Amino acid sequence: MAQEYDKYGDSSYSQIPTDDKKYECRTGPFEGFFVSSVEFCKHVKFDDRKDHSRDNRTGTQGPQGPAGPAGPQGIQGLPGSTGATGATGPSGITTLNDTNLYTNSSFGIVLNGGQNSTFATCDEGDALIHGGYTILARDPVNIKINVLDVLPFEFYNVDFNDAFGVKITVSNATATVPDGATFLVTAECFDNPPLRP
Repeated sequence: MAQEYDKYGDSSYSQIPTDDKKYECRTGPFEGFFVSSVEFCKHVKFDDRKDHSRDNRTGTQGPQGPAGPAGPQGIQGLPGSTGATGATGPSGITTLNDTNLYTNSSFGIVLNGGQNSTFATCDEGDALIHGGYTILARDPVNIKINVLDVLPFEFYNVDFNDAFGVKITVSNATATVPDGATFLVTAECFDNPPLRP
């Protein structure tokens, strides 16, 4: 005490009984010391503290947190089994005849020294099978007829030809009267279903 070793000692307990420290601890952290209250002699656990209550009730659920980042793509699964074979469709057309073929025609006139073209078309949705033309001249001996173009083509912008066209010029230097020619263009067509009435 003279050297003040006990200067920082705890004054809440004593090794001898005093008026304010008259309880001697038999157990606990102050076993063998005199304290002012027996409460100092008890083993106090965290769960036994009066300021710590546990009633096993579930608290209010908090708000949902933000979504986490997307995970990596998983490995590709095994291919599935082959499905059942579908039903057989109706039989298609196997023969071309007058029930599924028809002919459309178009006329053109070319005067002496002139040029003209005309074409014959299939009905929309039908396909061109064959095309042709015939030229009739008033003076077939002296007239000169030049056929410039003879071709099938797509008229309705489908994936098959559906029209046939011809372009011609006519000249007759010996003609004394107005001369010329007429020409007929034909298109033979396949009638895609639904068929014509």
